Amino acid sequence: MAIVTIGADDELATRAREFHDEMLDGYRYLVRTIRYTAKSFLHMLTMQGGVDTAKTLLRGTSTSDGFVRLWEENMLAHSVEASVIKPQYELLFTDQERRTAQMRLQAHGFDVEGFLRSLN
Repeated sequence: MAIVTIGADDELATRAREFHDEMLDGYRYLVRTIRYTAKSFLHMLTMQGGVDTAKTLLRGTSTSDGFVRLWEENMLAHSVEASVIKPQYELLFTDQERRTAQMRLQAHGFDVEGFLRSLN
């Protein structure tokens, strides 16, 4: 017998919408600030939604071209990986997905702990 938590689905849906909106806002910000138009990312985001887009990117064995571009521009705080590790989105991703995001960021010199502290 499954235990049903009232409001759990609503919370998940709300967080998923917030994550999707954050991905769109981040895309727009990067277009404005570094003139980066990631057309394939925007297409994925439009077709799959934010959470599924992130999961697809995290399944890849290496970093995406977009991640590399953000690293080159010192903008990893605006990457999908940085959003995935934010505490408010923890319930959207598995522990492995969050570890993958964190490891990619750290492998490129990103201060994950400092980033997470800055969110408070």
